[in-house]
Amino acid sequence: MANSPVQIVLNSNDFIEALENNGGGSFKDFFAGSDSEFVEHRENLQHQLNEIKNMQMVNSFAKVSFAKVNLKQAALAKSHRPTTQLFKKDVAPVVGAGDLGELFVELTPEIIDTLRFKVGQAEPETRYKEKNGKIEPSPSRLRSEVGAIQEITPYTASDKRKFSAKEAVEWLSKPQTGGAYIIELFEGIPLRKDWDLLNVYKFELFQSFITGLENLGKGILVSRITSGDGSALIYGIKIEKSNALPVFQFFSASSSNNKSEEKKEIDLDLERHNSLLNFLGNHPLVKKITLPPIVTQSATVSDVWKKGDSYEVPGVHMDEAYPKICIVDGGVSNIYGDWIEDRWGLISPADKNENHGTFIAGLAILGQTLNGKAICREIDGCRIIDLDILPKADRYDTYFSKAMEFFSELENAVQELKARTGVRIFNFSLNIEEHVSTSGYSLPAQILDKIAEENDVIFVISAGNTHPRDMRKEWPEDHFDALKTLASSRNDVIKKPAESCRNISVTALNPPDMDGIVPYALSNYSCRGPGLRVGLKPDLAHVGGSGTAHPTLGHGLLSLNTESSVVDGCGTSYAAPNVAKTLASLDHNIEGMVSRETLIALGIHHAVLPESLNDKSLRNVTKDLVGFGIPNGSEQILNGDPSAITLVFANRAISGHKMSFKFSWPPSLVQNGKCLGHAKLTIVSTPKFDYKYGSEFVRINIDAALRQMQKNGKYLGRLNAIYTPDEGDGSLYEKDLIEHSFKWSPVKVYEKTFPRGVGPTTEWKLDVEYLARDGVTIPKGGVPFTAILTISDPTKEKPVFNDMRQMLQSLGVKAVDIKTAARIVPRV
Repeated sequence: MANSPVQIVLNSNDFIEALENNGGGSFKDFFAGSDSEFVEHRENLQHQLNEIKNMQMVNSFAKVSFAKVNLKQAALAKSHRPTTQLFKKDVAPVVGAGDLGELFVELTPEIIDTLRFKVGQAEPETRYKEKNGKIEPSPSRLRSEVGAIQEITPYTASDKRKFSAKEAVEWLSKPQTGGAYIIELFEGIPLRKDWDLLNVYKFELFQSFITGLENLGKGILVSRITSGDGSALIYGIKIEKSNALPVFQFFSASSSNNKSEEKKEIDLDLERHNSLLNFLGNHPLVKKITLPPIVTQSATVSDVWKKGDSYEVPGVHMDEAYPKICIVDGGVSNIYGDWIEDRWGLISPADKNENHGTFIAGLAILGQTLNGKAICREIDGCRIIDLDILPKADRYDTYFSKAMEFFSELENAVQELKARTGVRIFNFSLNIEEHVSTSGYSLPAQILDKIAEENDVIFVISAGNTHPRDMRKEWPEDHFDALKTLASSRNDVIKKPAESCRNISVTALNPPDMDGIVPYALSNYSCRGPGLRVGLKPDLAHVGGSGTAHPTLGHGLLSLNTESSVVDGCGTSYAAPNVAKTLASLDHNIEGMVSRETLIALGIHHAVLPESLNDKSLRNVTKDLVGFGIPNGSEQILNGDPSAITLVFANRAISGHKMSFKFSWPPSLVQNGKCLGHAKLTIVSTPKFDYKYGSEFVRINIDAALRQMQKNGKYLGRLNAIYTPDEGDGSLYEKDLIEHSFKWSPVKVYEKTFPRGVGPTTEWKLDVEYLARDGVTIPKGGVPFTAILTISDPTKEKPVFNDMRQMLQSLGVKAVDIKTAARIVPRV
């Protein structure tokens, strides 16, 4: 296999070309032939706008307000958005979004008058024109936009909060919450010194918000939680038992390393909380009110099964280099000696719980010796960076007293530990407990996204375990029985922050070779997807131990406890480090700096579905159980096979351009002019995120396609997104493209086998293109992506690697072993 390593294409810039602009088509008439219904709809919208104006005029805080514009399902695509004629930036700007097709717009009484007049100008009758010999509707852009809107409604207190004041006080009484409400605003509060730049409406809006909080009495603390481009406008608001005047901190909280400041007790007076919540609910600036999350270790399903043998941890070979993993947890025991390269050192020894982190570290350092290659695919040896950040639950508020301060500390730690050690893979086997009223893409996921992108690191996050009472039956051999088991299960959706779109989430599988346990099936305790609408979650799966203990084998996954005794256990916490070890080994075995996109793409591209789940009857659920599958070991990923070639393209999508790589199919896979074999295409990108836009927070879609030239010179796409349903006519609505075809997902995988061959030519091309949301432009520096294409012979007989290498050389394509490419090219 030495002659078939993964090849990175060095001169991918040579394949960048102008993106063809086919121009927009005709506008869609959502009421074609139904003119009386359109007139009624137009009048309803005018009435709805008038109702919003009436509410503005009696609002005691400010005349500016925000409203929800809900679109018809058929109008979700970018081309139908009502932002050219109606909700224009300089008239009634869209300031965010909620659920799919739900836009938030900023309105004043004057703007509403303008909109009402504009809506009334939409022509009442259907217009037609001839196109390609057919008579088709041809509305004005204005009629199309008016028709695209389902309704316009005011944004009220019921949209902002889903819990009572009593529930809030009970939740905030837990010391791990930090005691603060999490408040999202429609617009950030500017510094006082800049208020003279505001128009009268905005001055009124901000002044009434600050004054209203001041009037609630002493002990109010407002602190900014998030900052930076694309961040939601999040603040923490706490009521403390204090005689101090209200304090407003407009910058993110500082690190908790400084413990000198006095901790103040939370005021749990129900009447004060009622007053605060009523004020926030009625003030137009407030978008959302939620209760703070609680950070916990991803609990193991049961106490570890103690095997009892004492194990002597071997020492580090000082002349050897090892992969590195940072374990974000409650600490790692000293039993691993020199394997622990660095520590954050935040938590004092008395406040640590090292059992969880120690088990995880053992899997990374000694996993293959203790469990074998069938479970731990990477060779033993791993440097550990101990990010001990999570204290015992009853000591949490001693370390973190401000809203979301845990994540502020995490951000500081990641930045510094990466600088000190170079570590890039962070095992995050922690989950978030949220109040039942909380929904949507979580704030912890947003923060992990930001930390990962800004520090060029990857968090590997456990998907979480069910509560013992919600554990499913063991996975059955029969697929129909498995579907029944899944249908009857409850409360097993992946835990936050495993939905993080910049990082990797991992579910747990059964170990092999246990009586009565289906090997590599979903463990009965493992949480599952789907996550939110963006992308596929979980991403990957790995062995995490059996939830049903065997009389002699226990849970089937061994590691060490803090006394260096061999123990076993199970949990998604223990599936995550196997994936983290593979990513760290890839990073270690490739020279130079490997991009996040390439590391993630290599892991996902070479993942395979376990046999127990690789069945057509399970297709609709498999993606939510194991994501893209179990990653191969790093050695297998990088070395490849002579019957296949894997090409890596690491580049950036730039405005007005696409990457188009033209090539010929390997001759050994061509028969009677038709192309045989298997093709798999993975693309991972880092597009712009803007969390103010709810479920539409991914603002740029980077896509890839493998196309074959037809007799007319045009190219036809040949691959399907994995898990695409067989049924359907191909004309999917936007929501179907998101669910089944990875539209707007930063990670996409396509594949197809051609057992009978496809024609009519052997000429192909790989295209990487982009689509931006309405009003969004590609950043000046472009959007980084990595595309990986594998062409293989399923019979493993044809010399595909050599065929393609010769063809690439004849085309002037510069391709080299990815492990050494950093010597030649700056981006891998």
